[in-house]
Amino acid sequence: MQSSDIISDINSLAQSPRVHRTDQQRAAAFAVAKMVKEAGWDVHIEELQTPIGPVVNVVADKAGTAPAAERKLVIAGAHLDSVPRAPGGDDNASGSATMIEMARALKDQPLPNDVRIVWFDGEERGLYGSQAHARNMQRSDIDRTIAMVNADMIGAPFGTVGFSVGATTTAGLGQHVSEIAARNGVSAEFRPERHSRSDHHSFDRVGIPSLDFGVSVRTVDREDPSYHSPRDTASNISAAVLEAHADLVALTVLDLAQRGERVPGAPPPRGIRIDDGPPI
Repeated sequence: MQSSDIISDINSLAQSPRVHRTDQQRAAAFAVAKMVKEAGWDVHIEELQTPIGPVVNVVADKAGTAPAAERKLVIAGAHLDSVPRAPGGDDNASGSATMIEMARALKDQPLPNDVRIVWFDGEERGLYGSQAHARNMQRSDIDRTIAMVNADMIGAPFGTVGFSVGATTTAGLGQHVSEIAARNGVSAEFRPERHSRSDHHSFDRVGIPSLDFGVSVRTVDREDPSYHSPRDTASNISAAVLEAHADLVALTVLDLAQRGERVPGAPPPRGIRIDDGPPI
């Protein structure tokens, strides 16, 4: 995917902060819904009650081509909200705009499995939008979901291309993504960190294997010195890091949308280190 197209949407989204329960966040949600609907997806605004009040998620679905009884589900997502006073160019218009461009790219691509893309509200307050969506899923949909693919801060100016798996997700899924990257000439690091600081964690908690693409939670301030500040604008995005991340996210979704089962592998051993902290 072309970084110039993604940056154009980042510019549109990052005109002002998109804080939970503000007019700016709601306007951004409806703008995303309009763009993705124009790309041919079935789109709806999801309003769910949470301890911090209602969250407004944008949900887009593309039906698979396999018989209904055989179709699995792949979920991709990014949080649309930002912290106060931060336009949220990298955090996280970068992930949100990438999901918009991926929806356009997959518009006419026949895929056996169903694909769902969600733009989450309330991540910066504590993952509330993704938690509400995951908890609202039918058990049958949870069981048939191959994986959840999350994109958060994927255009950091001093970043590297990398990803990690959820706290209870098999390392086999991460190794599979490393193979996808290698086959397609994308240089990417499979990081050993397992953390609860972005929306993938909400899906890992309900039993869905999860992947998190973007900055390392251990070096976030070094990779993006404008993190959570008024300087977090589209002008600070690294086009090269953004495009490589976007390509790998799209290639991963494309691969998983053609699988008939989850990627095998043993669960992580007890006592494995999990890096926790506030949402990034």
